Amino acid sequence: MLEPGQRRLFLDALRPPEGYTFDRAVGTTFTLDLMALLAVPLAFTFRDAQDGDGQLASDPLALLESARRHADRIVLFCHGGQTNVPRAGQSALAFIEQSVITALPPRQDGVPAVFHPKVWVLRYVVADQPDQPVRYRLVCQSRNLTFDTSWDASLVLDGELTAGRGQGYEVNRPLADFVRSLPALACEPISGAQQETIERVADELRRVRFNPPDGLALSRFLPFGIDRENPKFPDLEHRPLLVISPFLDGGLLRSVAARRPRTVLVSRREALLTAPAGSIAAFDEVYAFRGGLELEPEDAEVELLPLAGLHAKIYVIDDGWDARIVIGSANATGAALGNPPRNVEFMVELVGKKSRFGIQALLKPTREGDTGTFRSLIKCFDANEAGTVEEDADALELDRLLETAAVTLVKARLKAVVEPRENDRYILRLELGKALELSPQIGSVYCWPATLPDTHRQPLGDGVEFAGLSLTELSGFLAVEAQASVHGKSGRKRFVRPIQVDGLPEDRLQRLLASMLRDRTRLMQLLWLLFSPDDDLSFSEFSQFLWNDGIGVGSGPALTGLLERMLATLGSNPGRLDAVASLINDLRKTEAGEELVGADFDAIWEPLWQVRESRR
Repeated sequence: MLEPGQRRLFLDALRPPEGYTFDRAVGTTFTLDLMALLAVPLAFTFRDAQDGDGQLASDPLALLESARRHADRIVLFCHGGQTNVPRAGQSALAFIEQSVITALPPRQDGVPAVFHPKVWVLRYVVADQPDQPVRYRLVCQSRNLTFDTSWDASLVLDGELTAGRGQGYEVNRPLADFVRSLPALACEPISGAQQETIERVADELRRVRFNPPDGLALSRFLPFGIDRENPKFPDLEHRPLLVISPFLDGGLLRSVAARRPRTVLVSRREALLTAPAGSIAAFDEVYAFRGGLELEPEDAEVELLPLAGLHAKIYVIDDGWDARIVIGSANATGAALGNPPRNVEFMVELVGKKSRFGIQALLKPTREGDTGTFRSLIKCFDANEAGTVEEDADALELDRLLETAAVTLVKARLKAVVEPRENDRYILRLELGKALELSPQIGSVYCWPATLPDTHRQPLGDGVEFAGLSLTELSGFLAVEAQASVHGKSGRKRFVRPIQVDGLPEDRLQRLLASMLRDRTRLMQLLWLLFSPDDDLSFSEFSQFLWNDGIGVGSGPALTGLLERMLATLGSNPGRLDAVASLINDLRKTEAGEELVGADFDAIWEPLWQVRESRR
């Protein structure tokens, strides 16, 4: 358990089971990097979502096609005010504008609450075979949807929709209730398509039989903050407990450590130094996470980025001959685990043999030079050092001010209107429902379309105009910046929030598609990718093909080679042609796209498509 060498890339955990294709997904995260979300559909398109060097695939052609095909079936909830501002010029983000929903839990006794779960529920089907069983996957983890390189932990459960309507597995009820509760936390009304996805997933989850990892049994799902009372956790108060948490709360630590025969705490050194001395002294053993482990080359098939810092949240309770392992998003804080509930969190509890999964098994001593165990990542912490570092009160107050301002800006009723001008240019005008009510210590508030550099920012208010925008610069994502000052210490917070945009050209995405393909050669390269007779598409093979051999200018002999590939695909994997038909239809909706396709491609495509249609 938790062996450092057993590392798995996040996108690999999303990849469909063999023989299945992605159908839809509901996800949650606290912080969000939009480029990371744009890369998620790569997992549904390619069998390897990283290139030959082990780095995340970043070819714009691959990102474009994967997002175009799948992003409209992804519903992702993220905490309002925690979406990072992307680099300017990322026009492909237009394809995921309808995927992002900001969420904010209600305040508890005047104290802000946090939407903090990190869960993905994915639905897979067999194309053209509705009689085949539907498959589900639950990915419960401690990591956000960002490019952060901290040590995280995740649990992947695969399952099959087995029970009939009106039946179900009682253990799944909290998971289904959690998914069904998400729309109530949204800051803006969600679309009918998003609601349909959420309702279908929540309904079917009750009837999915999940398969736990080898040697473990699924005990319970633990959603926090969606009901008036949190489930009791940590429970079994007289049993040994191990806590792995990067953030700590002194009061909660003392309460969970009381009356237990053995308690172990693992956290970041920074958190241990600032925690109250009494709360750290309540634990029998305390360890600081040291990270910095570098795997030997033979430990991984691809080169993996070095990881530093702790972000995993794991709890282990020894229960007789068994051990209970709980993994998910909740830190060891009152905001996450206290009653009444404040944060929205999600955890999963598994049960296995203590000899294999218990506290002692996890903390087994490591031999000198051994980097293959969890114990090699931690070192003993002197409890006398706890509480020796004071947190900067002004910095904490500044953060509080900026976070409060971000919540206000997320809740503000903002709408954008697009008006066309000459030479295919546009004006984007912002409309603010009512004046913002911000603290006097908040200085300036700026905004700009997230596709533009921050040099275009303007003070946020009613009637703000951004003129002379091209089609690629229009965006449903608005970048916002709030500035504040406390006792001479200044700071700012930048984030992105989705906004409703009226007046966008109806063929906007199709025209963006044509402009991003740029020329016939890029289109032929993309078609070469899509016409793959194999069951899986490989990004590394495609990337090598793009930058080494290529397929010429996309006409003449190149089209002859493409025809041979099309025929092979029709014979072995005809469903692959459906993605091509979708792409061609989108391109044909614009004049520029029609020119890219060309009559010569039509001459070889139409007969093949007729054969495909006749075989359905």
